[in-house]
Amino acid sequence: MKIITTSWDDGYPADYRIAELLEKYKLKGTFYIPRSNPEHEVMPEPEIRTLAQDFEVGGHTLHHVRLHSRSGAVFTEEILGCYNWLKDLLGIAPVSFCFPGGVYNQPAIDYTRTTGFKILRTTELLNPGLPDNLGLVPTTLQVYNHSGFTYYKHLLKRIKLRSLGIYLKNKNSADLLNLVEYYLNYVIKNQGCLHIWGHSWEIEQYHLWDELEQICKLISGINECTYVTNGELSQV
Repeated sequence: MKIITTSWDDGYPADYRIAELLEKYKLKGTFYIPRSNPEHEVMPEPEIRTLAQDFEVGGHTLHHVRLHSRSGAVFTEEILGCYNWLKDLLGIAPVSFCFPGGVYNQPAIDYTRTTGFKILRTTELLNPGLPDNLGLVPTTLQVYNHSGFTYYKHLLKRIKLRSLGIYLKNKNSADLLNLVEYYLNYVIKNQGCLHIWGHSWEIEQYHLWDELEQICKLISGINECTYVTNGELSQV
């Protein structure tokens, strides 16, 4: 399997600009949206419904709450509450969930799966692999200019030795566009999943829209690859 997927967190109104780029280049995407977020503005519910007509919308808790040190009643409110809110809002049961801040614990994983979510997206970077048997989904590259040291530290901290080995073989350790091309070629040659993700508020803040469009152009229209939403990863 040679798969390309994208996902976008937080439901910031500029997500519509991302959606326009995805439509332009015939790419699929999953938008992880909380009902509210104390850190950033969230698009209103009618706009979420409109977005969901063409893209997958996944859960991101009700209030963008970090779950790694929570349990019990917080899980019920933030995870089950998010599931029911999206089901009522969109008329379909959500499939995918993303942990705010990329942090979680085993009870959070267990509760989220019990609630009905099948795909649990993380913020693990530089992984061209598919979901594991718990439905945990890694990512490959974030639309953000990380340093080579940050990438290296990220992989060592998580003891992702296979991902580190793949990363160290590239010749441009921190250039985002070159990394996209490198991992795209890796997936085409070895199979796997190229997963691009980001935040529209961050793309706007750091003026990365041109870079995002170059990425969309680079990964579009590749006959060897299958384009899926995050939710469709549960079927591969």
